[in-house]
Amino acid sequence: MLRWVRTGTVFAGLVLTLLACGEKEPAPKIKWQFTGAAFMNSPAIGNDGTIYAFSEKDTLYAFNPDGTVKWRLGLPDTVFYHPSNIFISPVVAANGTIYIFAADGNLYAINPNGTVSWRFPIKTDFPTICGTPALGADGTIYVYAPESLYALSPAGSLNWTRYVGGGSCITFPVVDGDSTIYIGADHDLIALKTDGTVKWTADMAPLIHTEDRIALGGDGTVYVFGTGLDFQGNLMAFTSDGALRWVCTVLDSNCINVGTPVIGLDGTIYLGSATDTERGGLYAVSPAGQVRWTKQTTNYLQEAYDLTIDSEGTIYTVEGAFDSEGNLKWRYPLGNVVVFAVGAPAIGADGTVYVASGSGLFAFEGNSSGLANSSWPRSRHDNRNTGNALSP
Repeated sequence: MLRWVRTGTVFAGLVLTLLACGEKEPAPKIKWQFTGAAFMNSPAIGNDGTIYAFSEKDTLYAFNPDGTVKWRLGLPDTVFYHPSNIFISPVVAANGTIYIFAADGNLYAINPNGTVSWRFPIKTDFPTICGTPALGADGTIYVYAPESLYALSPAGSLNWTRYVGGGSCITFPVVDGDSTIYIGADHDLIALKTDGTVKWTADMAPLIHTEDRIALGGDGTVYVFGTGLDFQGNLMAFTSDGALRWVCTVLDSNCINVGTPVIGLDGTIYLGSATDTERGGLYAVSPAGQVRWTKQTTNYLQEAYDLTIDSEGTIYTVEGAFDSEGNLKWRYPLGNVVVFAVGAPAIGADGTVYVASGSGLFAFEGNSSGLANSSWPRSRHDNRNTGNALSP
C-alpha cells in the first residue's frame, strides 16, 4: 500500500515494509495491535495510562493499557481532502482533558470520558489544517492556525491572538516552562510573552526558510531545524534572548523535509530528515554545534520524521530502533505489514513502545523505564504531547 501526502508544493511518499534483517539484538514482542483505523500522527499517554490516538478519519480513540478500546469519538470533517489531520496529535492536560484540532475548523476539549467539554472556532485556510497545540504552565492552550497564534483559557475562552506570519501545517508552538512561547513562521523565530507581546524575533533566512521545527535545551538554548532556500538541512541554536549561538549544516543539498530535534542524556541533538533521492538520514550534533555522525537509512523517511529517546538512550523512529551511534538495533517485528506514519512513538513508564501508523496502533514490549530524562526526549517533549519543557 502506498499513500501520498501533499505539503505545500512538495509531494512525499513512504513505504516502510518492516523486515527482520540486520538487527543487532532481538526485536521486541508485540503486546497488542489495533488495526481498525489508520493513525498518522503521534499517540499520547495520559497520566492514568490511557493511550490516545487520532485517526485519519477524524476519530479520537482512547485505549486501555491492554489494547481494548475505552471509547471513540468522531469529530466533524468538512473537507474532502484526506488525510486532513495528518500532523495533528492529541494533547493531554494534567487533569485528563484532551485537546484536538478537527478539520471542521474547531479546537475541541474532550473530557476523560470521551464527551465534548467545549469547542472553539479557529480561522483556517483550505485544507483545514492546524498544528498540534502546546500547553502553558497555567493550562493555557496555544494553537497555530495559518498566520496567527491563538491563546485559549482552559475554559475555552480566547485570551489573545497574535499575528506571527505564514507557516505550514507542521508549525508547532513550544513553551519554555511558564515564561516564553516560541514559534517558527516562514524564516522567523518568534519569542512571545504569555500575554502575547513579542519579546524578540530572529531572522533565520536564508539558512532556514521552511519547516521551523523547535526543541528546547536544558540551558535555555532554542534549537530550530529546517530547510534553507538552497535545500540545505540546517540546525540553528539560539540563546533564550535571541542571540545566534551557532549553525550546523547536516545536509548540504536535497533536504526536502525535516523532523523535530530531540535531545539525549548527554546533550547530543538527534535529527531526522528526508531527501529528494528517496532516502532518509539520521544525524547527531554535539551541544557545541558539530556533527558527531551521519547515517543514511535504507528507507525513505517521511517529512515529519520524528524521534523518541528512551531511558537507555535508544532512539525510536517509525522504522525501528537505533543506538546512540546511529546503528540499527532492530526493526519492528511486523512481518509484511506496511507502516506509514509521521509521528513519534510514545514510551510508557513500563517501557511499552506505542507506534501509530497507517496500518493501526501497535504496542511493543520494551526494557526501558520510559522516556529519557533529558530536556527534550520526544518531538512534543513528553508522552502527553504538551510541547512544554516542564510538562505542566
